[in-house]
Amino acid sequence: MDLRALRYFVYVAEARSFSKAAVQLGIAQPALSRQIRKIEDELGIELILRAGRQLELTEAGFLLLQRAHSLIRQVAQTAEDVRAHSARIRGTITIGVSPTVSESVGPGIAGECAARHPDVRLNFVEGVSAFIFKRLIDQELTLCLMHNPPRHQGIEIEPLLTEPMYLVGPGAVSAGQPPVKPGTRLDNLPLILPNRTHSLRMLVDRAVAEQGGRFRIAFQVDGYTTTKAFVAAGLGYTILPYSSVRDAVEAQQLSAVRLHKPKLTWTLSIAYRKDQRTGRAVMALRDIIAAKVSMLAAEGDGGKVVSKIASKGVRGTRKASH
Repeated sequence: MDLRALRYFVYVAEARSFSKAAVQLGIAQPALSRQIRKIEDELGIELILRAGRQLELTEAGFLLLQRAHSLIRQVAQTAEDVRAHSARIRGTITIGVSPTVSESVGPGIAGECAARHPDVRLNFVEGVSAFIFKRLIDQELTLCLMHNPPRHQGIEIEPLLTEPMYLVGPGAVSAGQPPVKPGTRLDNLPLILPNRTHSLRMLVDRAVAEQGGRFRIAFQVDGYTTTKAFVAAGLGYTILPYSSVRDAVEAQQLSAVRLHKPKLTWTLSIAYRKDQRTGRAVMALRDIIAAKVSMLAAEGDGGKVVSKIASKGVRGTRKASH
């Protein structure tokens, strides 16, 4: 089966339109239709039901679409592996990062990779942990940097840093709720947390339930930036690692104290597909990420380095006293 024709099929199948796929591919629509017909003739089965402008996939078409993604990626990975034998590390890596991580280490990762491996192109996708992990499983991402990833048979997970969680409140100038201070308890505080499927919410729910306690949700907000804005406006409090709010606390837009009751920790990890373990570009980026995470711990966030990779070149960490 011709790889180019297979790629054309993927575009048509996902767009559900020959005209849209032709525009995306930059080819004439009749030529595209001939390529799809060529695949159907070769396989001896109809893949696409042509009903006016809207196309529908047959059962065989759905099966081919699923397999095509994997085949195309394997061919790309094979080419990447062959090119990797050159003196310089090359390739394209699509990295998924959660919002709480992107601000603190994203720019450093991009800058360091550009300086050390100029032939490696990084594409960043930001999203909540569940979203980027799903895309990693679906082979749409090469690597993820996220908190508390679930176990998966096809995914390699390397813990890097265990961070204590902080109760985060408004800054001193807020006209709403007062800033947090040592000893502040969660009981009856108006909390701003994401929905129950979010890893942070599940962490808080589980810890509070184990202690037989309860908490009050003032606003359910799934966006990290929006959550910080709500807290800064004095509308309530949230729970985050200190690394994600350090700048805002230092600017007195937010306040933060370490949680002790319940005592919560969040583990920052690298996750990548096990079939990528031999890729030089992926391993080079993994080392860069680990080094940047080590620097994060050394800057005084109270995090504990838990990976041998992340520990390279770091002699120790300072404990935060926020």
